[in-house]
Amino acid sequence: MRPGDRLTVQTGTVSDPMRVTALVDLGVKDLNRRTVIVPLRTAQNMLGLPGGATGVDLGLRDVWTAQALAEELRRQLPYKIESWQESNVQLVTALNAQSISTMLIRVVVVIVVVLGMASVLVVSVVQKRREIGILRAMGATRGQVLRVFLLQGAVVGAAGAVLGLLLARAMIFLFTHFVRGSDGQPLFVIGLPLSLALQLGVLAVACGVLAAVMPARRAAAMDPAQAIRI
Repeated sequence: MRPGDRLTVQTGTVSDPMRVTALVDLGVKDLNRRTVIVPLRTAQNMLGLPGGATGVDLGLRDVWTAQALAEELRRQLPYKIESWQESNVQLVTALNAQSISTMLIRVVVVIVVVLGMASVLVVSVVQKRREIGILRAMGATRGQVLRVFLLQGAVVGAAGAVLGLLLARAMIFLFTHFVRGSDGQPLFVIGLPLSLALQLGVLAVACGVLAAVMPARRAAAMDPAQAIRI
C-alpha cells in the first residue's frame, strides 16, 4: 500500500472504503501489520459504538510513573486500567534483568580496572626502589612518598578518563552516523551528557587513587638503606 491507494476495512458485518493518506511506522512489525489508524467517528461507526470507545491510551512524559498513575486511576474510576508494565510483564522482566546484568558488568569492569592500575603501580614501585631510597635518605618523609604515588594513581586515572571519554564520543559519532534504520534515521538516540562525563571522570580518578593505596604504602614503608643497596 502507498499513500493515495484505496482499501476496504471490515469489522464483522460492517465495511468501509478508505483512502491511504500516510504510512506510519509504529516501531513494531506486528503492530504495523494489524494496525489501521482512522478518525474516531469512523471507528465508532464501524464498531457500532456511537459516542463510545473500547479503550483510551494515555501518554506520559515520564513512562516510569505509569504504575503509580494506574493505581490512582483505579481508585477513582470504575474501569479496567492497566499500566504498560502490567500489560508487558515479560518486557519489564527483561529490562530488569538487563539492568542487573549491566550493573554487574560495570562493577566487574571497575574491579578489573582498579586491579590493572594497581599492578602497574606495583611494578613502578619495584622499578623505582633505588630512587625511593635516595629520596628517603635525602630527607623525604614517608608521608611525602605516600602522596607522590597517590598522585601518580590520580594522574593515571585522569588520563584514562580523558582517553575513555574521547573514545566514547568517537564511538557515539560512528554509531549515530553510520548505523541507521530503513528510514535513514539513527536506530537509537545516544548522547553523553556533561554531568555523566564529569561523574565518570571523578570515578576514574577515585579508582586511580584507590589502586595506588597499596603500592604507595609499600613505597612509604621501604627502608632507605636496603632500597639503595638493592
